[in-house]
Amino acid sequence: MRKMMAAVLTAAALVGLAGTASAQAEYPWPPADITPVHKTKAELQEQADRFTAHELESFPRIFPGAQDITAWTWGHEAAGLFDDMQYMNNAVKFTYQGRRVTVYPQIHAPGHYPITPKQLCERDKCTGERRDHRGGIVVFTELDEFGIRVATNFRPNGEVVWAQGTTADEPAQLAAVAVDRAYTFTR
Repeated sequence: MRKMMAAVLTAAALVGLAGTASAQAEYPWPPADITPVHKTKAELQEQADRFTAHELESFPRIFPGAQDITAWTWGHEAAGLFDDMQYMNNAVKFTYQGRRVTVYPQIHAPGHYPITPKQLCERDKCTGERRDHRGGIVVFTELDEFGIRVATNFRPNGEVVWAQGTTADEPAQLAAVAVDRAYTFTR
């Protein structure tokens, strides 16, 4: 509980500080000395089960008052597909403040996210960026034409975790999902 609240407060601080300053200019990507992670199908399924349990536990704290929380099956390009996978994603759907919300978390194994923070901001509209509480950087982007908002956490171990929602979703809440260290390939 304390760790989750610290992550939420940190995410709120990140968003509060997020402006046009360029933390990404000084954040080297990819980090040196990345240790690749390769897991079996069974290990990936076990990891997916942990992620789902964590979502069902953490989303009510990140989105207070959320109801009818449903975590979809984790996978790669298709739910439950674990073929030599180096990233995983799913969707979490729920009702929050009277509207249906879907958050899409995606976790990339160390060294398997080819885009740098700078390239991300060149590709998408960068609305802010700041260091996280564990030595990484969170980059906030929006795709106005699709109404998408994303918090992307570049981590010192080479992992990248992002949480995508809509522009109606609070950046601090998306950042709280992205910086949550329960979402990792390295356990």
